[in-house]
Amino acid sequence: MLTKSNFFFSKEECEEIALLCEKLGIKQLHKIDAYHKWDNLRVYDDNFKERILKRYKEVFANDSTLSFDLNSITVNEVYLSLTRYYDGRFLEMHRDTSSELTSVIVLTDDFEDGRVVLSDEKISIENKTFTDSNLHTINQGDGLTFNGHAIWHGIMPVHRGIRKSLIVWIEPNSFKIETNSGEYLVKTKKSFL
Repeated sequence: MLTKSNFFFSKEECEEIALLCEKLGIKQLHKIDAYHKWDNLRVYDDNFKERILKRYKEVFANDSTLSFDLNSITVNEVYLSLTRYYDGRFLEMHRDTSSELTSVIVLTDDFEDGRVVLSDEKISIENKTFTDSNLHTINQGDGLTFNGHAIWHGIMPVHRGIRKSLIVWIEPNSFKIETNSGEYLVKTKKSFL
């Protein structure tokens, strides 16, 4: 399982990004039952998405863990959400249907638990069928990047405070490579990570 941990934003940038997401985002409440729910604000603002993508490319510049140099390709679409977990809420293990490159960037620090759980196989957060090696603590401003389509992932319950994170994901067909003779949609089975 290949993951990458990086510093993305300062504390001040995290606070600004959380406020911008709350201002620009469209609320989507996901609810399975009383505890399987979380707030999700999807952000569609092109200027904000461009700003986040620019930072993303700076963070991953010359990073040998990626199969592609993000600075040498044109990303057609980047998807952004602000997620908020509180009052014991968590996210059960899942794999994304379309994300090739997923980053969870924590924007707050005044919360208890809310660790990211990653696994090559389906495990249960609610039934605690995982080991400490599956748990990843992310500090404010840091992000954890992985292949969201291939790796099972979830969020441990948050027992105190509010855990806010910026979720960034890119689909496998959402980038182009520019050459001297034009732009070409990348169609490859090669993964980003």
